[in-house]
Amino acid sequence: MNEELADFLTDLEPLVRETAVWGNGRFPLEITYYLSSELPPLAYVSSVRAVVFREGELLTVLDPNGEYYIVPGGRWEKGETVEEALSRELLEETGWTVRDTVLLGVIHYHHLSLRPEDYPYPHPDFLQLVYVATAEQFIPEAIEFDQYVVESRFWGVQEIQPLLKNQAQLALLDAALAHFAGML
Repeated sequence: MNEELADFLTDLEPLVRETAVWGNGRFPLEITYYLSSELPPLAYVSSVRAVVFREGELLTVLDPNGEYYIVPGGRWEKGETVEEALSRELLEETGWTVRDTVLLGVIHYHHLSLRPEDYPYPHPDFLQLVYVATAEQFIPEAIEFDQYVVESRFWGVQEIQPLLKNQAQLALLDAALAHFAGML
């Protein structure tokens, strides 16, 4: 791991640690979730995500495997600010604009295999930023349907919690709820 990234992560306490395999078995990963209000070194950030609320409800996305997740978002493109990428990705995935975005944490991905020749992304480490935000306006014609999202919709927090199968999703939800409780 690069020294600059290691220095950033050293002072953070892991919220959840898990492993996953992406790309039809090509990419085994160790994934660690951290809460942090500080931006990490941006050279390692590949995408941005957000836990989005609206009047006590939580925006969720259903993927093609029937799994719900609470951190819609996606790839940060060259020339954008992090905030522009977050706004664009949320709009494309869910049709919602957001306001009051606050950095909640980072997700650190560490590849457990060698870098394939055709792999264009950071390796062996990359990050996703996770924000908390408030939904503002729904623009359905902005949704860009793709192979990752079947639907997006708002659920009551107590309704969606039993449907979240991933411990990290539940931990991020708890942190986002604590953030909003601290603002009251």
